[in-house]
Amino acid sequence: MMKWAPRRLQSQLMLLTASALVVTIVLHAAYTLHEQTEISRGSIENQANAMARSLAIASTNPMVLGALDTLDELLERSADFPDVLELRIGDAKGRVLSHFRHDPDRGVKRVIDAISARLAPPVSTSPTFQSARIDGQGRMVVWYPVRAGSLLGWVRVDFSMAATENIRRRIWLSTLIVAAFSMVASSVLLLLFLRRPMRALERARKFAVTLGHSDGKLLMQIPAPIEIEDMETALNYASLSLHEQRQKLAANIESLQANEAVILDRTEQLNAIFILSPDGFVSFDRGNCVKYANPAFLRMSGFAESDILGLDEAAFSAQLAQGCVSPNLFPGVAALRGAQRLDPVDTPVDARPATRKLIELASPQQRFLDVGLRLSLATTVSQILYFRDVTHETEVDRLKSEFLATAAHELRTPMASIFGFSELLLMEDFDAATQREFLETIHNNSQLMANLINELLDLARIEARRGKDFKIEHLDAAVILQEIIAGFKAPAQRMSPILHLGVAPCWLRGDRGKLTQAVNNVLSNAYKYSPEGSSVEVTLLQSFDPARAGIRIVDQGIGMTQAQLERVGERFYRADTSGSVLGTGLGMSIVKEILQLHGGQVAIDSLPGLGTSVTLWLPAEDS
Repeated sequence: MMKWAPRRLQSQLMLLTASALVVTIVLHAAYTLHEQTEISRGSIENQANAMARSLAIASTNPMVLGALDTLDELLERSADFPDVLELRIGDAKGRVLSHFRHDPDRGVKRVIDAISARLAPPVSTSPTFQSARIDGQGRMVVWYPVRAGSLLGWVRVDFSMAATENIRRRIWLSTLIVAAFSMVASSVLLLLFLRRPMRALERARKFAVTLGHSDGKLLMQIPAPIEIEDMETALNYASLSLHEQRQKLAANIESLQANEAVILDRTEQLNAIFILSPDGFVSFDRGNCVKYANPAFLRMSGFAESDILGLDEAAFSAQLAQGCVSPNLFPGVAALRGAQRLDPVDTPVDARPATRKLIELASPQQRFLDVGLRLSLATTVSQILYFRDVTHETEVDRLKSEFLATAAHELRTPMASIFGFSELLLMEDFDAATQREFLETIHNNSQLMANLINELLDLARIEARRGKDFKIEHLDAAVILQEIIAGFKAPAQRMSPILHLGVAPCWLRGDRGKLTQAVNNVLSNAYKYSPEGSSVEVTLLQSFDPARAGIRIVDQGIGMTQAQLERVGERFYRADTSGSVLGTGLGMSIVKEILQLHGGQVAIDSLPGLGTSVTLWLPAEDS
């Protein structure tokens, strides 16, 4: 309902009645106005036509004889007729022969038209009626031809339509007065007629509004129409019934409130546990259909709650198994329950230890889950599946195994050389040159083992302390790079790295020693994997982002494929598998760890045969 519309029944009835009366009166007024206007218009047309015809007949001889004075006298007498505005006589070519205007205030006045003035008679030579509005006045224009065998000219009579407009105004004024009187009269009559019934209705309404708090009180009845009296009786009955029901409910509420408080407290605790727990839970009702799944399980599995609620255990097991990776598939709820029932028969169901199974999910991300099943004797829950994310522990165990196997393999190779050549030296006598060659081999492999062990220890120390031993300083990037280049020992017959520094000063936040170690590792790789005679360039980059700066090392070496680039930074991974380039495969792992702990990153671009570009992006700051 629109805001302006009344909400009270009495106001609505008064508005409806008044509106109906007004519409009826307006329609009647419109009809009357139309009829009176047509009558008035016909009367004016008849008067104007009679005058024009009389003037046309009377002006025939003067126009034939050219007696313009006679035409003027004829028009002047006729122009003083009531409601005449203008009279004109023109010849067949439209030239004005005589023109008089009737002004109600100043009387009849002759109008002298210009010689060039012309009338615009109608095309037809029959009498013509036209309605026009000139100078704000409504006019009836009548054209009547003047004939004497042939067309001599035209008589134009401009008759006032003021009478029609006066009739229209009087009709509308009377309509408004009657409509206003009808509205007032109908409202007063309705008010007198509806006062008692509306008063009774208002009392009943107020009683009905407070019925919920009446406490069995009754509504005193007053004389009113039978329908209202029946409604009052019904309200009294409802008041008594509500009072009786309220008393019965009050007795039950007290006993229920204590139980509800206990249940609510326990429910809130369980909800908080299930929602906050990092472990996933899925409960089943007595029909073995999914009843509840907590947010942790939905995050682990990627399922939507609507996807699994209501599924029976077979459908749920099939859906979960589809997301698993072989061989660690979900065996199904029935299989877990069957394994649990192998426990001794005298063990209570809810006291039996949970059956556990390790599964591997492929999506929404790969993760390992430890799944357990617990049976229940509750009336609403038959069993609960719980899921514990053991991805980190599984991955750590895998990495430890891979790391130990790779480290043992990397150490075995130089150890075998040391053992073999030292055994040869002990068992055989060799000349001095051969002995020196064997000893150099033993020394080189010992140095390789020492470097491998040192880098393993260095990497373990960085990972364990996670940057806690870093000494963060405000460093001048140009000075650091100059110190690194000056202290770097290039291989024999190779020139030192070429350093390019920017014009503007550049400041970094970082650990001087660790940044030096990272740059030296990249420089060492650049020389190892580039041919003799080629250059290695070091450039200090200033990014469009003032919050970071870069150190770029570019070589002209063997380069790497896209597949090799993706594995750079893996421990013990080396792009050159021929064994011709010595190294441990841990240098870039250390570089990445150092850059990540500084809040930076490593960017590598390389193409086979075209060299490699390594950029170390580091946090920058203002001087």
